[in-house]
Amino acid sequence: MAAEIMIGIVDDDRSMRTQLVRLVRSMGYNARGFASAEEFMDSDAPGKCSCLLTDVQMPGISGIELTKSMTVKYAEVPVIVLTARSDPMLEDRALASGAVCFLRKPIDTDLLVAKLAQVLGF
Repeated sequence: MAAEIMIGIVDDDRSMRTQLVRLVRSMGYNARGFASAEEFMDSDAPGKCSCLLTDVQMPGISGIELTKSMTVKYAEVPVIVLTARSDPMLEDRALASGAVCFLRKPIDTDLLVAKLAQVLGF
């Protein structure tokens, strides 16, 4: 059942994206990584995702803008926003854009695993 779940991961940092894809796959879920919001939105993934993990700061469309777009077009897909930035207002902006969760990098993997299980209903 978990293998039918697909998690989209959008992060311009290839190392972070690879780590997140591996983590999600180790949980038994399918995962697809994307280097940009544009790459993600131009694929078939938005309509197939069970959840989206996105970085905030990326070239082109930001994670906040991506979250807003997903909330409008795919409201049923929960979005978890990730960032290494220390801007105190960023969490408020992410949640206001429709994110269900906001996590700071470096990612606490236990917390991410728990949040994924929560938003996926497990």
